[in-house]
Amino acid sequence: MSSPTLTVIQTQLNFYVNPTVAILGGIGNIFVTIIFTRQHQNACSMYLVTAAIFNTFYLGFNRILQYFPFYYLDETARAFFLCKIRAYLPTVFGQVAKTMIVFACIDRYLITSNRVTFRALSTPKRAKYLIVFSIIFWSLVSSHIAVGTTIVNGQCGTFGVYAAIYSIFTIIVIGSAPPITMGICGYLTYRNMRQIRLRIQPAANNTNEGNVNIRQRDRDLLIIVMYEICIYFLTASLYPIVLIETIISNNTIS
Repeated sequence: MSSPTLTVIQTQLNFYVNPTVAILGGIGNIFVTIIFTRQHQNACSMYLVTAAIFNTFYLGFNRILQYFPFYYLDETARAFFLCKIRAYLPTVFGQVAKTMIVFACIDRYLITSNRVTFRALSTPKRAKYLIVFSIIFWSLVSSHIAVGTTIVNGQCGTFGVYAAIYSIFTIIVIGSAPPITMGICGYLTYRNMRQIRLRIQPAANNTNEGNVNIRQRDRDLLIIVMYEICIYFLTASLYPIVLIETIISNNTIS
């Protein structure tokens, strides 16, 4: 398939498919926020609501950039500011949303554990602290993107040595760490659920390993989190591979 044909296909996908996905994703995020904010919130539901909110920010900001592009030919202070913001904010929004799903996975592992001390770690108060910490953490960790992104010959992007640094950051931190963590926590949660089903409950509770009573709402949240993991793997697992292939191709051409 020729390069012009691929360009046309990519343009059509960006113009028609991306907005459809953004609209459906936005509607889903709104429903998640409404449903979970009207109910008594536990730690997992707080993580899911926060993920939905930041995913909405992410989708909305990217659609604004797509339909209202800014040209950087003048290289004014305003142009440099917008260039840095367009790279920085989506990274923060996306990473906070992914971290919330990771926290939700960890929370489901804790709540299905047969150890009382583990289950006690799943509290709304602790979830609030982790949410605030995550927002501050990714705002600081991603600040190098705002510093390193610049304008060269009217093009906004990463160049030179920082382009390689940014690619490594994207592959490891953005593309690889979240799915690996989700996969590990998902497997551990699945193992806990199997143990709950197979375990012969003792007559008396033990201080460290007692009976685990998983309520229906916790089961529903567990199913939602598992679906989130599957969707993330289906939509984002190939991203690091594609990025590595792109880097290798660019180095080969150069």
